[in-house]
Amino acid sequence: TAMEKLTGDPRLISAGRRRVLRQMIADRGLRVCALMADLHPNADDAVHQQQTEYLRSMAGPGHDLSPDHPPLIQTVFAGKDWESSKSLFLRRLPDWVRVADEMKFTFAIKPHRMQAMSRPEDAIWLFKELGEPPWLRMVYDYSHFHLREPEMTLADTVGTSLPWTAYVACKDAVMKDGKVAFALTGEGGGFDHAEIIKAFAAGGYRGDFCCEVSSQIWKAPGYDAA
Repeated sequence: TAMEKLTGDPRLISAGRRRVLRQMIADRGLRVCALMADLHPNADDAVHQQQTEYLRSMAGPGHDLSPDHPPLIQTVFAGKDWESSKSLFLRRLPDWVRVADEMKFTFAIKPHRMQAMSRPEDAIWLFKELGEPPWLRMVYDYSHFHLREPEMTLADTVGTSLPWTAYVACKDAVMKDGKVAFALTGEGGGFDHAEIIKAFAAGGYRGDFCCEVSSQIWKAPGYDAA
């Protein structure tokens, strides 16, 4: 998580700390697959410039921690609704794609059920409007499509998303007090994550799968990562 003031904030990780982390990762046979940003397209030019420079700064730790396979950088886009937000998204996204091209990392955006860009089709519209740049891709996460009307099935959303997906996040979505809430992978039992993996593999996907712990969970009182 490379959001401002959290553990992965690029401005808080010194060169020495990056060397230590890189060695720890190598010693344990791990890989850094993705960094999570929190970049929401903004109409204010000054804010947008700050966001663009922050994105650029995130590429440094990514290359330092995994020089042979730099991690992708992912974000969601916020906004109230798709129709009123898509023109702003389309106007701001090219600057971030240029940073990804210059710094050589994949920039991946995730459709989010609680934000303006909430469907795979929304992200794909942006990709096509921008000429399908190779550094721009999607994060697929079925928890953002489950329990929605009209029904967004696993098969349909995987089929639509697969050609554009560079990363798959896994967590559950459950009904809690009349609202949808996120849960740990497999905890809710509303759908089978193995089916997601098999569907992506059958379609030729060979990227990563991440068991995501939502901030709804880790911010809750008493959360214990162990």
